[in-house]
Amino acid sequence: NKSGKSKGCQLFVQNLSYDTTWRDLKDHFRQCGDVEHVDVLEYPDGRKKGCGTVRFYQAEDAKEALETLDGVELMGRDLAIKIDHKA
Repeated sequence: NKSGKSKGCQLFVQNLSYDTTWRDLKDHFRQCGDVEHVDVLEYPDGRKKGCGTVRFYQAEDAKEALETLDGVELMGRDLAIKIDHKA
């Protein structure tokens, strides 16, 4: 895939603590593979939405993260993870 984006590489993560930074998220997901990009979503005024995206280089790593980290606690919140089909 010449665009560099493969299907199934990006995860949508919900139930993030409002204290979670993109770096916290990346460090947490790195245990499952090489993370290409992380984004913690914010409202226009800068308040965090409590959700974000994590994109892996390999779809297998994203699948591993989904199976391993869904429901696992990060910063006091149990994460809800799914494949981001809008990616």
